[in-house]
Amino acid sequence: RGCGAPGAMGTRGRPGFGAVRCPLIISLLLCAVARAQDGEDGGNTGPQCSEDRLDLCEDLCTLDGKRPNPCPLECNVQTGDCYDRCVNPIEDDALPYDVNDAIINDAFDPVCANRLRKRIAESLVTDSFESTLRDPPAVSSGLSSVPFSMFRNGLLHTGRSDHRGPSVTVAGVPQIGWTFQTGGRVFSSPTLASDGTVYVGCTDGFVYGVQRSGVIKWKYPAGGPVVSTAAIGNPIGSDTTLFMGGADGTLHAVSANYGTSKWDYIRPRLHLNGRWQLKATRPIVSSAALAPEGIVYIGADTALYAINAATGSGGFSGTVKWSYETRGLILGSPALDGMGRIYVGTMEGALYCLRQDDGGFIWRFDAEGGLYSSPALDGAGRVYVGSVDSYLYALDALIGALHWKFRTSAAIYSSPAAAVRDGSGRGYVFVGSTDWKLYAVRANDGLLAWNQTLRDYDAPWNSPPPQPAPPPAPPAPPPVNDASGGDGGAFTPGDRKTPYVSAAARAMEEAESILEAEGVCPPNLEQGTSEEAARRFGWNAALSCGKKGSAAVGVVSSPVIGPDGVVYVGSSDRYFYALNNLTGAVEWKMYTDGPIQSSAAIDSDGQLYFATDAGTIYQVVEAVPPPPPGQK
Repeated sequence: RGCGAPGAMGTRGRPGFGAVRCPLIISLLLCAVARAQDGEDGGNTGPQCSEDRLDLCEDLCTLDGKRPNPCPLECNVQTGDCYDRCVNPIEDDALPYDVNDAIINDAFDPVCANRLRKRIAESLVTDSFESTLRDPPAVSSGLSSVPFSMFRNGLLHTGRSDHRGPSVTVAGVPQIGWTFQTGGRVFSSPTLASDGTVYVGCTDGFVYGVQRSGVIKWKYPAGGPVVSTAAIGNPIGSDTTLFMGGADGTLHAVSANYGTSKWDYIRPRLHLNGRWQLKATRPIVSSAALAPEGIVYIGADTALYAINAATGSGGFSGTVKWSYETRGLILGSPALDGMGRIYVGTMEGALYCLRQDDGGFIWRFDAEGGLYSSPALDGAGRVYVGSVDSYLYALDALIGALHWKFRTSAAIYSSPAAAVRDGSGRGYVFVGSTDWKLYAVRANDGLLAWNQTLRDYDAPWNSPPPQPAPPPAPPAPPPVNDASGGDGGAFTPGDRKTPYVSAAARAMEEAESILEAEGVCPPNLEQGTSEEAARRFGWNAALSCGKKGSAAVGVVSSPVIGPDGVVYVGSSDRYFYALNNLTGAVEWKMYTDGPIQSSAAIDSDGQLYFATDAGTIYQVVEAVPPPPPGQK
C-alpha cells in the first residue's frame, strides 16, 4: 500500500510503519530539493554580489532582458562586467563623479550625486556605532507642545496659531509689554518654550534666551551670525534642546535651560570631535524641522539632511541618517505632512517631495525662479510656496501637479500662511511680496481676494512718531587750485589718477542695483544672490547688495493667522500690522525701531513676539484698562 493508504494499521489498532514513514519521506524530499537549489547557486553561503562587493559580481551581468540581472549597479555592454560608473567610469578620459565639480561644469547627475551622498551617510552611521562612547543620558524623543516651538508653528508650516493674539479693546490698541535689545540684526523668528522663554538668533553670533519678564536668561555663542529659526524639543536627555543652523556650517544643539552645547554628553573622538557630523561649506540659513521620532530635517548647502537627534531614533545623536542632493542651495525650511512625505525648495527653483524614512525621491516641481520661501501645507492635500519669480504656487501634495499660480508684482521671500479650507475648498492663502503688499489669494481657484499695501510713513497710531530726518549737510566748498595748477587732488576726466573699473565690475554693479531696486536682495539672503544673478545675468558671482547693511524692501516677513481670523505681519516700513482676513482692513498697527523680517509668534496667553532689523525683540500685549477711581 502507498503512504497513508487505508489499512496501514499494525496490531492492536496502532499505526503501522507505512503511516509513520509518510512524513519522513516528505521531509527527505524537501531536503533533496533544497540541496539541489543550493547546488545550482554554487552552494555559496558566504558574501554575495552586492553594491559593496562588486568583486564578486564578475560575469554576472545579463543583458538579454529575459533573466533577472544580479548586478546592483551598471553593466558594461562590451565585457559584461558589473561596475560603478560614478566611481570607476569606463569612458576614455572620464573622471570619478564629484558633486561640486558637476554643478560648476553644469554636468549634474542626480543618480551619482545621491549614490555618493548615501554612501557617505551610511559610512558615518557605521563609524558612529563603532566609536567608543560612554552611556548617553536617557532619551525621550518628541516635539514640544508649546505654540511656535519651531518655524511657522509646526511641521506643516501653515503659519496658523491656535491662540488669539492681542486685539483692540475698550482700553485701546495693543501695547508693548517689554523690549530686549540684542547686539546685532535679527532675521530669525522667535521660538517659544514652556517656561515662557523666547529664543532668537542674531547676527552678532549669539542665540539669546529671554525670560517671560524680558530679562536675559542666557546667550549662546554660535560661532557666527544666526539667521535660522530654532526648533525646540526634548530628544536628548531630560533637558529641552534647541536646534538651529549657524554661519559656521554646523547644526547646533543647545540646552534650553543652560545655554550650553548638548554635545558635551559625547566624548570627543577622532571623526566627530564631539560635534555634529553635518559640516556644511556655507552658512546654514534653513530652519530645522524636528519630527516626533527625534529626527532633525534641515537644508545645508545643496542637500537636505535627516539627522538622528536622539539616540533612540536609530543612530547615535548627531549622525546623518540620510541625505538627498539637489542642484540648488536650500535656504528654506522643510515641511512634513505627517504621512511620510517631506517637502523642500531650492534656489534652483525646484520643489522636491521626498520619502521621510529614507529620502527617496517622489516628485519634483520646477518653478520659474528660486525658492527662498518655505513650503506650507494646508493639511487638505495642497502645498503652497512663493518664488523670487513673483509667483505663488499651489500644488497637489501627492503628485506635484500645479493647481494654480498667482502673480504678484515683485519677488516673494515671505513664506505663505494657509488658512483652513472648508468642504467646498474655500479659504485664503496669505503671502507678502517685495512690492510692499500682503496678498490674500483664494485657495480653491487662485484668484485675488484682496491686497493691502503695507507702506506707511504717517504718524503711528499708538507709538511715538519717527524722528524727523536730519537737515541736509551744507554744500562742500569749491575746490581750490594749488600752486601747480591742479585742483587739489580732485579727479578730472582724462586724469591719470582716475581709477579703472572693468566691464565685469560695472556689470556687477548694474546687476546689483537692479536686484536691490526690485527687492530681490534682502540683507539676509546674501547666499542666494549669486544664484539669482546667474539666472538673470548669465554669470555666477557673489554680489554685495546683501552685505551692505541696507534695509529690507517690502513685506519679507511671513504672515501668521489667528483663530479669530486676524493676520499678523511685519513690514519693512517699520510697522507691525494686524489685518482682517476677509477684507484686508488694518485693525491696528505698531511703529517699531526698524524694518521687520521676523515672523510673529503667539503664546498660549495671547502675547505676541517678533523682532526687528535693529535687533530689538518685542513683546506685545493687550491694553489694560485703568483701575477705577480710588484704586491703585
